[in-house]
Amino acid sequence: MIDEKALSRILQSREARSDKQKDLISKFNKNLISFTLNIPGNIKDSEVYRNIHKEGMKVILDNLKHKSIPIIYKEEIQKSTGSEGYIVVDLEPLELKRMAIDIEENHFLGRIFDIDVFDFEYNQISRADLGADPRGCLLCNKEARICIRERNHTYEELINKIYEMWQKYDNI
Repeated sequence: MIDEKALSRILQSREARSDKQKDLISKFNKNLISFTLNIPGNIKDSEVYRNIHKEGMKVILDNLKHKSIPIIYKEEIQKSTGSEGYIVVDLEPLELKRMAIDIEENHFLGRIFDIDVFDFEYNQISRADLGADPRGCLLCNKEARICIRERNHTYEELINKIYEMWQKYDNI
């Protein structure tokens, strides 16, 4: 059963995030990384989710530092609708997206990460723009969007997998 109030908060949060993205791009006239998590359902905030998001921000920032890319602006926001991270950098957007895809595909928690890249004109750079495969499902080898559309997995299976991944990662 869908919690209408929670759904409304999530939709309002998405709209506010879009406004924030536009504001940052307008203010700095640079490219933007917008980082959230792929969490199913209405509950988007928990200690585990905050820890996963914090780790994702660290990984993104470490990758930028390793490439000697200066950070123009960064912000991390904790909301009941989920953690949000914003990083403004002066790096070619396709290169930023390549880095994002590399993290999403190769980091242990990468399938939970949702790293969006926007150029300085607020065009979102997609995986398809780089010829990359669509996101994979957290539980099987199908495309994530197919599993979502066909409801191949229960909410509980997905949440349990996220918590299991964090527990394994946190114990490494």
